[in-house]
Amino acid sequence: MTTKRLFTALVLSVFLSACSTKIATIEASQLIGVTGFDITLNNGPAVGIAIGDTAKDFVEVSTQRRLIAAESVITASANNNADIAISAYWHDKRYVQSTVHNTYVTLRIHVLDNTSKTAFVSVSARLVNIDTGEFIAVEQTQVSITGQDFLNLVWR
Repeated sequence: MTTKRLFTALVLSVFLSACSTKIATIEASQLIGVTGFDITLNNGPAVGIAIGDTAKDFVEVSTQRRLIAAESVITASANNNADIAISAYWHDKRYVQSTVHNTYVTLRIHVLDNTSKTAFVSVSARLVNIDTGEFIAVEQTQVSITGQDFLNLVWR
């Protein structure tokens, strides 16, 4: 009986250690840019916001233009909202939302001030590399959007 319990404990520990995947974290705190051209998402006009370290290591979140408003929150869990999409290109790997993995995205528009032409947004997410099953987390870091990028954000 002791050998059977020992074997069961061993199998459980191996299984649990395999399930506890370490998740790398992206702290994307710099605005790369806001799309200045027409894109569509879910059959409607959309806008894309890219944040990251460089044009090579970045996260891009796109959402319907009609959802861009001060103090708005747009979310999706396991890719269940066609009005928001996200992908990340980080250290030569691509990460996305998935319907079969525990993934999510939240885009918060904290401030959208047409007078000063300034917006503050933040993105948080958990994405997966479909090829490797590796997860990556995007920290909720607030970035400011000004100038032409602001105009691209609010353009209708």
